[in-house]
This record gives sequence, structure tokens and C-alpha cells, in this order.
Amino acid sequence: MADGAPIDDYHADLINNHREIYRNRNEKLGIDFSVDVLDFPATQAFDARVVRIAPGCNNELHKHAHESLFYVISGEAEVRIGEAKMGLKPGGLAFVPRWVFHQSKNMSQTDELIILAITDFGLTKAVLGDYDKRTRLAANGADAVNANE
Repeated sequence: MADGAPIDDYHADLINNHREIYRNRNEKLGIDFSVDVLDFPATQAFDARVVRIAPGCNNELHKHAHESLFYVISGEAEVRIGEAKMGLKPGGLAFVPRWVFHQSKNMSQTDELIILAITDFGLTKAVLGDYDKRTRLAANGADAVNANE
């Protein structure tokens, strides 16, 4: 590359080039998902995350300070943003504003739902600090709701 960075700094493999940062399972609430971060060393303002939701399950209803774009890679999702719900299939895209409660549900009973979430977490973290460690990602985090609505 012209700036001397290795090509791997600009490429992500959704299968092999990620690390899990969060996992939550609660059978009673139908929660079973994981969040992996795709490591791009040069990013400053945004990060890319892969959300995997088990068949028939969802993530928790939650909110956070960063904005998110959800792009469905595979599977069929029902995405709740505030009070609105929308169905998304592969190639579908949704925007989640800051501090709005949201939740994704896998509509398939047999196939995993995979969502690419692009966020401005890097920028938000630079302003607010690592708020995810104090909120949703913390045990009983303040920005997660323990209800399957």
C-alpha cells in the first residue's frame, strides 16, 4: 500500500478475522447471540461487528451511545427500533440512532442470523470513554432490559 500499511489492515474475513467481545444466553428470555469485532487497526471513528443470533432467538432489548447500521448478511431478521418493527432479509439495511432501544430477532427456527453492524463506537468512545464496559456489556448493565418484548 502507498502508506506502507500491510494489506491485512484493510481486509476482513468474516469467518476468520474477528474476535468475540460479547455473548449472552438466557433461555427463559429467548436470548442467544454473540458479537464479534472485526479488527481493522487503522480505524478511529467506527468499528465493524458481526452479530450472530441463534435460530428462533434474539438479542436483549438495549440502547447505547453509538449509532449503528445493520446489514443482514444471512438469515431473516425482525429488527425493533424504538416502537417500530421491520423485517430484513439478506441485503437489508437498518439504521439505529443513539440511545434508542433496539433488538434483533432471528425469524428462522433452523438457520443462524448474521448481521454486520457498523458503528461509530470509536468516535463515541473517544468522547465518552469505554461506556460499553459500564453499561450493556457489564453484568446487569444499565442499558439492557431483561424483558423479551
